[in-house]
Amino acid sequence: MKDEEIDLNVEDFNIGEDTNSGINIMPEESSTEDSAASAVIDEDDIKIEDKKTPIIMLFGPPTSGKSMTLVRLARYLRKMGYTIKANTTFKADDTYKERCDTFHKNINTTEALLGNALNEFLMVKVINHGTTICQILEAPGEHYFNPKKPEEISARNFRPYLTQIIRNLPNRKIWVYITEAEWNVHASVKDSYVGRIRNCKHQLLKPSDRVIILYNKVDQKEELFEEGKLHVSSAERAMRDEYEGLAAVFKNPNPITSLWRPFNYRFVPFCTGYYTNQVGGKRKYNESEEIYPRILWEQLMKCIKG
Repeated sequence: MKDEEIDLNVEDFNIGEDTNSGINIMPEESSTEDSAASAVIDEDDIKIEDKKTPIIMLFGPPTSGKSMTLVRLARYLRKMGYTIKANTTFKADDTYKERCDTFHKNINTTEALLGNALNEFLMVKVINHGTTICQILEAPGEHYFNPKKPEEISARNFRPYLTQIIRNLPNRKIWVYITEAEWNVHASVKDSYVGRIRNCKHQLLKPSDRVIILYNKVDQKEELFEEGKLHVSSAERAMRDEYEGLAAVFKNPNPITSLWRPFNYRFVPFCTGYYTNQVGGKRKYNESEEIYPRILWEQLMKCIKG
């Protein structure tokens, strides 16, 4: 990847059922409302009507920053004139609709968002002049990789809804593999995460799919900055050192194109924002400099078009 520098001038920006054996019991009549309330919601019952627009998979473990990455990107895109809309037809239950409403509120958050509870996922559309540019899947990190169960690295044990999206839909997938700078876990967990990605690449990625490796929380590595500038090539080397073997997963096998593009992924250093503790335990969120979501969107557009 060609070396470049990001000029970060913070001042230019304004910176979250009783059955007993032998006893017959006549059931009481129940209202339609009671029946509806007791209905079991199938969290894996999804519907995707758009089978052409690329789907961006924000792939990362819990606390890696998926939710805030989406929030920061959405805020930037909205500022640039795009319409950001949660797809309300992705699921039919009322709980999902509440998630959609919450997402739109979160775009304006001034607090750090808590990690998603299990099963909390949604599909977000990015629209420009009435045309959907892409769809972004927001899903709990445990559904991608669970650090508490690092042995589960097979590409076959995804949740049913993820399997449906990945294996059955013809849409191009843009896999945004989120790596976290200074991820405070045992080295074996990082190795397992790389193993999970490796299995996904070999079993699930199609020729039309594209890959971005996003190095989040890059601001944690002060040594990558000098005079307000982030050295991108140094950040990529830091990512490769921290996640040993990850870059090799996407090594370009073409003897010719590999001369100038040794790996088939796009690298994006990222920072969602800055967080400070407040009285009461809440954390205040100040969005990151605009350069971060801008570079992410530029790389996403290259993956969408090419």
